[in-house]
Amino acid sequence: MNTALQISKRLIFVMVILFSQAILASYPIPNEKDVISTFGFSSQDSFFGRLNILVWNLHKGEDTTFATDFVALAYHKDLVISQEMYLTSSMKAVFNSFPYYFYATATSFFYGKDHLRTGVATSSPVPPSAIDFVRTETLEPFANSPKIALITQYPIRFSNKQLTVVNIHGINFVDNTSYRKEMKRLVEVINKIPGPLIFAGDFNSWNDERDLILKEMEQKLRLSEAKFSPDFRITFNKHHLDHFYFTDDIKIISAKAEDFYAGSDHKPLELVIEYSPKINSMEAQVEQSQ
Repeated sequence: MNTALQISKRLIFVMVILFSQAILASYPIPNEKDVISTFGFSSQDSFFGRLNILVWNLHKGEDTTFATDFVALAYHKDLVISQEMYLTSSMKAVFNSFPYYFYATATSFFYGKDHLRTGVATSSPVPPSAIDFVRTETLEPFANSPKIALITQYPIRFSNKQLTVVNIHGINFVDNTSYRKEMKRLVEVINKIPGPLIFAGDFNSWNDERDLILKEMEQKLRLSEAKFSPDFRITFNKHHLDHFYFTDDIKIISAKAEDFYAGSDHKPLELVIEYSPKINSMEAQVEQSQ
């Protein structure tokens, strides 16, 4: 059975489950002051040199090899940008296996009978100097829940700049007009943030129109998209769902999406990057003289 057919069947199954659960249960949405939750400890005060990065939709930790795969993948990573966080006791135990990671999370809604947090999480040995979020005004059907983007900023050693990380789980089961509206809202926020900046995660970009919307976003924000080799990123209708965008003061050293991890329905993205300020800018020259 090909991957697209498997994903199609899974999407139908998920929609049926969501519909049936929506009849039986509600999904409380946190108020604004309760969206952000943090835990863990930091071991560094700033980023320096090359950064090893993991971007991964965790599929709520439901897959058999999730725990072992996450530990193997997150080991020695400077940034872990994850979607479909679901803070069960088992997922917390996996996260806590990295005792010197600081976790910033943004909750889309409270899920299941125990109303546990689900959403996105960005973790690092470096604590963020600022945390914010943008959640969709449009709600997913059946579950009546928003999707969310988490914005964290981190100090860079020997620089007056900060690295901004935008972690997105894009709106999914809605029409293209709603998708465009929500991406536009997020772009308006990101456009006010100076580089260096990373914009990564599960964009749910599963058709031509959504790909076009992302291309327009890329141009407006003056971003580039990482190319992966090997590239086994999850696709639907031949469209990649997971992406990694970056400003021109970031250099991609390597980027890969291996096929052999089975701890989620998404394949993990692994990248090595460097902050590389433009030498010809006056600001960069000032930075280098410090």
